[in-house]
Amino acid sequence: MGPGGRRGRWRRGSSRGLLATALAALLCAPAAGTEPMPFPADVQITLLLKILTYDRSFQAKAKSAVTIGVVYVAADPESVRAKDEILKTLQLVADRTIKNVPIRAVALEYRDPAGLGKIAQKAGINVFYVAPGNAYSLRELLRVSHTQGITTATGVPEYVQRGVAIGIGIKADKRPDILINLPSSRQEGSEFDATLLRIATVVK
Repeated sequence: MGPGGRRGRWRRGSSRGLLATALAALLCAPAAGTEPMPFPADVQITLLLKILTYDRSFQAKAKSAVTIGVVYVAADPESVRAKDEILKTLQLVADRTIKNVPIRAVALEYRDPAGLGKIAQKAGINVFYVAPGNAYSLRELLRVSHTQGITTATGVPEYVQRGVAIGIGIKADKRPDILINLPSSRQEGSEFDATLLRIATVVK
């Protein structure tokens, strides 16, 4: 076989190899629209409920109940899965209270900011738990939370950098890291105690 034949066979083999590599990368990549959460629902909820007790304004905001709206995107399977896990975990602590007020939880499918705002107001939501999959709607979602004084929380560290008030990240030693976006928390009407801020990673 001449040099031209060998070169042609090498090109075909190289192309097949590149194609296989590209397909493998696609198969291993996370689904579009999902963002990683370093800790499972039970760890997140345990910490979130504790963090809320450090908000000096929360009792006035919560009034008769801590009503957590779990905001998810129906078209994103990971978002739906996270919503289900958070709701299941919240059901397990339904007999607990925060500052003597009961805990309720409802699923909120994100469709548009106007619809979210109306449902949140009607249901008396005072906490948004922002599930993965909300990256594209985050700005509008935060506009609702700031307008209505709804505390935002998430298990996606990236969302805290982008404006969610409370999040659970991960430290270098793999322990949970409490994340507080101070400007956003203030816009939502929260006033976190200095005791919490000393042990949290504060985003300014």
